[in-house]
Amino acid sequence: MYPDGIAQVEEGLFSQTMAFEDISYQSAREESQRAIFSGWCQLFDYFGADSCVQLTVVNRPIPAEEIGTKRFFPTDDPQTAAYAEEYNRILNDKMREGVSNLVRERYLTFAVGAPSVDAAVPRLARMRGDAEQTLAKMRSSSRTLSGAERIGVLNGLLRPGKPNLFSWDAVGARGGLTTKDFVCPSSLDFKPEGSASCFKSGDTWCQVLVLGRFGSELSDRCLADIIDLSVPLAITLHVQAMDKSKAVAFVKKRIAWMDKEIIDEQMGAVKKGYDFQILPSELKYSKEEAEDLLDHLQNKNQRLYVYTGLVYTYAPTREGLDEQVMQIVSTARRNSIEADTLDYRQREGLNSILPLGHNHVEVSRMMTTAQVAIQMPFATQELSHEGGGYYGQNKQSSNLVLCNRKRLASPMGFVAGKPGSGKSFSVKREIENTILAYPEDEIIVLDPAGEYSPVVEANGGECMRFAPDADTHLNPFDLSDVAHQSRSAQMAFKIDAFLALSSATMAEGDQGLPEADKSIISRCVERAYRDADEEGRTPLLGDFHRILKAQPELEARDIALRYERYVEGALSFFNRPSNVTFDRRITNVDFRDLSENMRAFGIITVLECVRNRMYRNFDRGVTTWLYIDEVQSLFGHPSIIAYFSRFWAEGRKFNLIATGITQNSVYMLDHEEARNMVLNSDFILLHKQSPLDRRAWTELLDMSAQEASYIDESVRAGEGLLIAGGARVPLKDSFPKGSLYDLFNTKPDEVAARKREEGFRRRAESRRRKDGGVSAT
Repeated sequence: MYPDGIAQVEEGLFSQTMAFEDISYQSAREESQRAIFSGWCQLFDYFGADSCVQLTVVNRPIPAEEIGTKRFFPTDDPQTAAYAEEYNRILNDKMREGVSNLVRERYLTFAVGAPSVDAAVPRLARMRGDAEQTLAKMRSSSRTLSGAERIGVLNGLLRPGKPNLFSWDAVGARGGLTTKDFVCPSSLDFKPEGSASCFKSGDTWCQVLVLGRFGSELSDRCLADIIDLSVPLAITLHVQAMDKSKAVAFVKKRIAWMDKEIIDEQMGAVKKGYDFQILPSELKYSKEEAEDLLDHLQNKNQRLYVYTGLVYTYAPTREGLDEQVMQIVSTARRNSIEADTLDYRQREGLNSILPLGHNHVEVSRMMTTAQVAIQMPFATQELSHEGGGYYGQNKQSSNLVLCNRKRLASPMGFVAGKPGSGKSFSVKREIENTILAYPEDEIIVLDPAGEYSPVVEANGGECMRFAPDADTHLNPFDLSDVAHQSRSAQMAFKIDAFLALSSATMAEGDQGLPEADKSIISRCVERAYRDADEEGRTPLLGDFHRILKAQPELEARDIALRYERYVEGALSFFNRPSNVTFDRRITNVDFRDLSENMRAFGIITVLECVRNRMYRNFDRGVTTWLYIDEVQSLFGHPSIIAYFSRFWAEGRKFNLIATGITQNSVYMLDHEEARNMVLNSDFILLHKQSPLDRRAWTELLDMSAQEASYIDESVRAGEGLLIAGGARVPLKDSFPKGSLYDLFNTKPDEVAARKREEGFRRRAESRRRKDGGVSAT
């Protein structure tokens, strides 16, 4: 094994392995399934007759010592230690509920013959590139395994349940060990207790089965049903392409033999006085099947492959092994596949199971491209990113759904659902995930209903309240966090922001700002900065208003009139120097006491500050998380949409992970820019939707009927569908009551009951202190 992942399997044979991720094939629409099937056919067709392809799906059990004891979140921070401990306990309890507690891994191994590794490298690289492109078209991300990772996979199959102790430092002349030494079991007994149908690796009972006979019609679930079994197993398909001309000659030769048999049968029938047109049904059917195969090879762009299918499973006892084998055999039979024991050839079977690209089992049959490709390796989709936050349990398997948004190509996202569907609970839970998992990241919440303050304050964050009676001020002209940028860049961003602010002040509907208004606003913004710079200060909204009134155009007076209420009177708290900063790690901005128009104005002002903060955090290597509740309020005007869309697209480049939250999806998705933002976001969490909203999401995201059923009105609170990159996972969640539940919960009756209980507790405590004081006196 070489460090780059290329293995010399034997003299003159070299292989490489890719890991690829699951996709939502089984629940996809029929058109999407056909496209995936076509891509899967192309994948096999890429490999020529001079190469071998091996597909491996491994169900690896989570080590027993990790179940119930895993540390999902660190408990080092005293501020959040109690919440981290409770969260770890909850997730470990839910981990025990998992149907299988298996980790499913998919590998594609390809092997070529070459005189040396140097000659094999370019050929393997070309195959790897073709496979990566084809998998990417199916939205399945892939990566090449390093040598150490391939050793780890081999260790899991040869030494089930044993830790991987491999180290390159110990390999070579100095350490005296080879890569084989690290994966070699302590013993291999291929006739345990006299049995020739299984073997023992160390103290583990193992067995390899061969997929021998197939029905004439296979479904795309034939392999997925076996993969979905909650038992440790590995399924391997060895596929060797035949040269096209040789394949056609091979089939023609078989047809010729059948023709000879038919002639012999007919001659025998004539001699005996029978009707010579009556042929044995098996011979007649075989001839039709062979002619159909020849037609597929010559006219339908199919290829012929030599195919070997194997299933490997293991258990601590012989009884447990027999039970697992029975499950596999019966599931295969239900899908018209006969899985037979590989008697006296368990050694060859074990060698063939290993993802090295070399088939040692001479039990094979011919299959066309379509027959190979219909054996889809995509089963029930799981989502379990390393370091990911908890989003619920898989509705089908009850396994934990863990998603790391930082791993997505575009981590921007949306959360949508009807009131009472669990939308706010999910967002607060993700905020807590982020607080506990990423202690350096900053979180900013734009909260128009004032419901996120409990989770922010409990974790040591700061709550800013913008209201006529609040002493919180934020200056839209503030540039404190982008002083390092060029003046022209600062002006361009600020002009965009003020165009959006001006749109927010308009109540005429959804028409855009006239070009004359845009020119006047741009001129006045630059003039305000220029005049303030001469005085050595930052301009205020009042300066902008004064300059507008001094302009000769009539339009300028109209713009100034719209800004007047934000400069004078009760709503003038944006016309003062900023007295708030976003220096805290977690910040909640409360707009509950602002009117709808004023709220849009305030959100855009805060977004401009968030953008400045984002630049500063990017320079420090810190990720900024932004949550915008009632995001549909930002899609009421073209200028606001354009500003927000640019902000959304720009943020991806500067480590911003933004999330829009809405309960009115139809209104938001009516806008082209909003639809594009959704389509360019790799994270979408959908809870219960109204019929109109569900129809809009189904059409936009090309959802199947099964996927749409996960968000219809029959689902319970907390259930829904998570779309993360290429994964589409149905969710359920019954979060247990406790301090975390109280932080996340927004059910009015439960919140009111908790507040009454806290009030009773405070009054009782007050009476106790008063009674204690009287007694002491």
